[in-house]
Amino acid sequence: MPRGDMPVAAGVKLGPYEILAPVGEGGMGEVYRARDTRLNRSVAIKVLPEAIANDPDRMRRFEQEARTVAAINHPNILAVYDVGVQDGTPYLVTELLEGETLRERLDRGPVSARKSVEISSQIAHGLSAAHERGIVHRDLKPENIFLTKDGHTKLLDFGLAKATAAAAAEGKASSLTMQTVQTEPGVVMGTAPYMAPEQVRGELVDYRADIFSFGAVLYEMLCGKRAFAGDTSVEIMTAILKTDPPEFNPEVTKVPPALDRIVRHCLEKDPADRFQSARDLTFALGALSGPESSQALRAPVVQSRSWLVWALGAAAILLLGILAISLYFHFREAPHSARMEFAIPVQDEVGHIALSPDGSMLAYVAVDENSGDGVIFVQPVGSPNATRLNGTEGATYPFWSPKNDYVGFFAQGKLKKIPATGGVPQVLASATHARGGSWGKKDVILYSPESGGPLWRVDADGTDAAPVTDKSFTVESSHRWPIFLPDGDHFLFWSGNFSESPNDHTSGIYLSSLTDRQQKRLVTLARSNPGYARNRLFYVDLKGALVQARMDTEIGEVSGKPQIVASQVGRHPSTYWSAFTVSQNGTVVFHQRTGSSQSQLTWYDRTGKELGHAGDVGILANPSISPDGNRVVFDVADPNAKNIDVWIYDLPRNASTRFTFDPAEETTGVWSRDGKTIAYRSASNDQILRLKNSTGFEADQGLAAPPPGVLDIIPNSFAMDDKQLLATGVITSGGSNLQVVSLSDKKVSPFLTGRGNKADGQISPDGKWVAYESDETGEWEVYISPYSGGGGKLQVSRGGGVEPRWRGDGKEIFYLDTKGNLVSVSVNSEGSLSTGAPTVLFQPHARATVSSSDLFSYDVTPDGKRFLVDRYVKPAQTPPLNIILHAVAGRE
Repeated sequence: MPRGDMPVAAGVKLGPYEILAPVGEGGMGEVYRARDTRLNRSVAIKVLPEAIANDPDRMRRFEQEARTVAAINHPNILAVYDVGVQDGTPYLVTELLEGETLRERLDRGPVSARKSVEISSQIAHGLSAAHERGIVHRDLKPENIFLTKDGHTKLLDFGLAKATAAAAAEGKASSLTMQTVQTEPGVVMGTAPYMAPEQVRGELVDYRADIFSFGAVLYEMLCGKRAFAGDTSVEIMTAILKTDPPEFNPEVTKVPPALDRIVRHCLEKDPADRFQSARDLTFALGALSGPESSQALRAPVVQSRSWLVWALGAAAILLLGILAISLYFHFREAPHSARMEFAIPVQDEVGHIALSPDGSMLAYVAVDENSGDGVIFVQPVGSPNATRLNGTEGATYPFWSPKNDYVGFFAQGKLKKIPATGGVPQVLASATHARGGSWGKKDVILYSPESGGPLWRVDADGTDAAPVTDKSFTVESSHRWPIFLPDGDHFLFWSGNFSESPNDHTSGIYLSSLTDRQQKRLVTLARSNPGYARNRLFYVDLKGALVQARMDTEIGEVSGKPQIVASQVGRHPSTYWSAFTVSQNGTVVFHQRTGSSQSQLTWYDRTGKELGHAGDVGILANPSISPDGNRVVFDVADPNAKNIDVWIYDLPRNASTRFTFDPAEETTGVWSRDGKTIAYRSASNDQILRLKNSTGFEADQGLAAPPPGVLDIIPNSFAMDDKQLLATGVITSGGSNLQVVSLSDKKVSPFLTGRGNKADGQISPDGKWVAYESDETGEWEVYISPYSGGGGKLQVSRGGGVEPRWRGDGKEIFYLDTKGNLVSVSVNSEGSLSTGAPTVLFQPHARATVSSSDLFSYDVTPDGKRFLVDRYVKPAQTPPLNIILHAVAGRE
């Protein structure tokens, strides 16, 4: 093994790492490109030279760097993989970066204001993560900042970093309260041009020293010259102590006044006059970031508009940035807990939202305009830039890990997790009709896998899945929307029977724990997911207002009159989910609407050519064409999500007519074979299945109530003689199967049960077969079974399929594959049943489903030549997200 000044030769192995080539020199050693022979990946290795390896003090610093950086997991900080010693030579293994240091970039001249804000925002996020772990860098400079080829910024070389005293005792930072770092008296550590005045004087330093260094780096990016000049280190240090940096030269870089104020605020001589945390700094910088910055980090691309609309939008965002910066400086002398409320414009339709525990990051579901599926984006609070998490297509109900490094979500009938910086999603458990999840500090995930049934728990690695809440449901029909409290043991959840009556005193928000599993009702007049922050319970009341109430977690009681946080918050009546999220520090983000995507019934031919529209744009679902092809029954949700009703569209007259009128939710209309009757699902009373004459002029009648063990019944299709109805039964203990309803005696009987979930049963035109979807193999596929019973089945789809529909003559089945493509399969029922190979027709870009009663996004005409698709429509304008900082301010 070469030592001293000799380089390490290619081919030499340090443990399992094979040296490939030198890369450069770090602050404390030479850096090499290497290959991890176990995982077959490229890494970087920092090797200490002999002079440092034999120096106990330098070795201590090396070990400190390894421990320090390994304790932080953040996309803007160099990731440490391993540390080892080979033949007395210590080495550090990190991720391999491709790009250049900020110093190398500055050697070519100053950086534009826009690009400087983009880079410095990422630096600030990295510092914030380090500070929250109790770590002060103390040597922030362009040489220790790396710009990757893919547009990311990484902080390097924490060799001078030191954990605060409090964090060293606990192994982490317990809060953002100012801590100090003590070096030996009179010892100056750092690099002269970027040291804070307190560093120059050899005094105690805290997080604010890094903020001063940050200001010096940002100043240099903007003008290409150092903030504090001098021929010697002594002259530079004197300038740091006594002078201010020169004003920016507008001929070199045009620096907006708000950005200039941020730089000056960072470079205040007195630490008390600077930004008091890196998080405050990230917020101020985020307000300056416009839509023209970093395309790699933007939310989904917006279609081009006219120059006038673009100019107005740019002006609005500029005004928003100026307003946010002005508000920050106006309130910076106010107490840290001062409540602030403002709206953040969003350019894409935002659905389910989740704040990280520390309130710094927002995960949300936005609709992919190409596929119509929901996709998760992660966005720093206060910034317009968002990162798309590829692999989350079809996602619902995101939630954060306690360390803000992972996002949990539900998609394709599974509970999954994905790194917040992007990566490959990992499946943790099955969750067919999920209703929320929460990740506690003990690395346990609580989740509701079905629309009815108990809450479950699973370890964050996907092991030990088991029910948590009581399985017996004598009164309650669903446990959902779990939220862990800070101790990682107690949790809140909603439990109820979906009654909208004010006399319902069983539904509401409950408190329980992983250890004793006792359930205590806290609030009855709540029909939403709960939130918690600083001894406050948040929920949406029966009037649609977001309120908070004082909560004693020790005795499990809510006291005092609830106080309104926001007068109107979006709520989805199908799921009792409300569009708000709360972080542990009291930040609240909410939507005045649910974010349910809009759509329009759109005609296509078999090639995917658009032929026209049926009706207006709205929040639609479950289109079903009448047997004669002249009418369409479909669901329409109120824009304020107060109710859902069944409507009928008359195709020859081009007119829509409301079919149901109950204030409760009514969905999923299904035509009888003769077209004279419509069966639909109602949440108004015990008779969940109801019948009504399709003319709409006769009173409806109750058809069936759920039998024991069945929570909900959703109609699918009528039998040939219209004397039976095939339906999907949502099982109380979780999952779904197929049920047969007799119209004569209103009896409900199991049809297809057994392994896996089964749903969406469609009886063939000749009445002999049933096409349905099931996840019995672990993935949803389309199958055919005899309607007369007798067992046996034939798999129709290949590689995943849902939403089966028959052609009018029974010779073809259509379904949607996992990519959202409409697929055709020929069916031969002469003799023994057989099917042909699946053929992809086109991608209909259907609207993503938002509830368990959203079964179908399309239907086909009897001749199989035209398809009516509930096609996603991007709104011309999207309502803003509303943010409240310190929502519990003044209410302690």
